[in-house]
Amino acid sequence: MSWLVEFARLCSTHWVLAAAALLLIHLLLNRYRHGISKIPGPFLASLSDAWLFVHYLRRRGTEEYDMHQRYGSPLLRVGPNTISVSDSEALRVIYGWKPVFKKARLYISQYVTTTDGSVLENMSSTRDEDVHSKLRRPVAHTYSLGTLIEYEPLVDSTSMVFISQMEERFVRTGEECKLSRWLQMYAFDIIGELTFSNRFGFLESGKDLGDMMYHTGKAMDYIGIVGQIPTVDEYLRLKGFGNLLRKIRPTGPLMKFTAKRIREHTSLENHSRPDFLTRFIKAREKFPELMTDGRLAAYTNTNVSAGSDTTAIALREVTWRILTHPKCYEQVMDEIKNALKFRATADEEVEHPITWAESQRMVYFQAVVKESLRIHPALGQIIPREVPDGGVEICGTFIPGGTTVGCNAWTVHRDKTLYGEDAAQFKPERWLDEDKEKVRNMENLSFAFGGGPRVCLGRNIAMLEISKFVPEFFRRMEITLVDPKRYKLIPGWLVLQTGLDVTLRRRDPASLRA
Repeated sequence: MSWLVEFARLCSTHWVLAAAALLLIHLLLNRYRHGISKIPGPFLASLSDAWLFVHYLRRRGTEEYDMHQRYGSPLLRVGPNTISVSDSEALRVIYGWKPVFKKARLYISQYVTTTDGSVLENMSSTRDEDVHSKLRRPVAHTYSLGTLIEYEPLVDSTSMVFISQMEERFVRTGEECKLSRWLQMYAFDIIGELTFSNRFGFLESGKDLGDMMYHTGKAMDYIGIVGQIPTVDEYLRLKGFGNLLRKIRPTGPLMKFTAKRIREHTSLENHSRPDFLTRFIKAREKFPELMTDGRLAAYTNTNVSAGSDTTAIALREVTWRILTHPKCYEQVMDEIKNALKFRATADEEVEHPITWAESQRMVYFQAVVKESLRIHPALGQIIPREVPDGGVEICGTFIPGGTTVGCNAWTVHRDKTLYGEDAAQFKPERWLDEDKEKVRNMENLSFAFGGGPRVCLGRNIAMLEISKFVPEFFRRMEITLVDPKRYKLIPGWLVLQTGLDVTLRRRDPASLRA
């Protein structure tokens, strides 16, 4: 044992050298990790998770497809234990049902704690598949296609408020409209109405009330950046310093709004409003132990935070693509005219907002929506999963259990094997191809809302909003881009847009009957 004593003595007198030696050993073990050391990627990425942290801090997630091309590999090592996958077929393996890959530790950054420090898991953040199934069961029907029709009046209500604000603030004044911001306010207000039968009030005020949009954006940035170093996040928010922070930080405006609405709903004798919170409260009858006050708040907060920015991104992209592609614009307007013409023939109310059923018959417009979600998915980073024990083969390479793997929608949505050589181009016609099997495969491998058992539960609601609002907006308004060069992307966990500045004129209803 004398050598141990001597080693300890050397460490005590040469602690800097000892620390450097230990760091070097750690980096070498990372670099030559068993099973993945030969997968290509940036050298620094193989040494430390700091590379991926800086990569997303620099907002480079949307460039990962190009990185795969430079390294000539569908597998790219972007961390000591993290592999990016560009092959869209791998979606079936990584995000499929058998076996289910567990969510990676990044999702710790979405954990919410109660005042006593315990973690209150929600459907998005939980890494335990059994817990996810348990949380999903009471509310799954609330998000189903069959329930959509009941939400239409709420969507129509907010859409008409949006149109009236556009008329008052921009049509009458001739001022430019910063549509990027107004679509975000619309998305917040509509998810407020869908959740509580009560808008937040962004549209009427024209302001970010309580800085809710600002703080939601910062939370998304936090997930995408600090989520790459989850151990640091644990200390900052959940343990250590987080225990102190929890005692002094104020309750956020979104939490206050949610708590107020829950109190109001709970006090009602007749829960007849067709909103999410009403359905969540009614679920208590079947699941009283699960649907506690804390869980009720978690469901509603998740609804708002997950369903606002993502929907706003889609609304901006669909609007932008229609405005910048004249042929696309003409075909969408033709479908709107046909829908209104059919109403007149059927002796139906012509002025009523576009319905869900009508939007589904607008075949070309639906292709535009699918292509917009493909070319600009809301999430712009790798969605990480952990390979189960025993490992798995991905793209012909065996990946050992415990490795973090994932796909970035901005990468797999540009897979030329699936979408063709023109995969980088906006082409709605690809979704109308006569080869039905090809189209079905593209639809099955769409990653806009995730995939498998953890697919976004709110995707049907998002499609309802997009499908109803965009045709209604173009039906009521003549929209003109001020300067296409202003349109910029802000990549992060979410890929936001700015600079969708337009001028607006009220559309002559007679032009839609021509």
